[in-house]
Amino acid sequence: MGEVTIREEEIPFFAEVTAGGRITIPEEIRKIFEIRDGDYLLCRIRIVKRRIKE
Repeated sequence: MGEVTIREEEIPFFAEVTAGGRITIPEEIRKIFEIRDGDYLLCRIRIVKRRIKE
């Protein structure tokens, strides 16, 4: 792995947890931050709504 650059900005967005615990970062956010496959991200979690168990 080469040089590590840390760029930190707060741009909140909503994501739904899908199968296998995956979330999708919206395309607009990926474009703004130039996020590409294989990039590593540091994420903060804030639970907004929990799914009600049936």
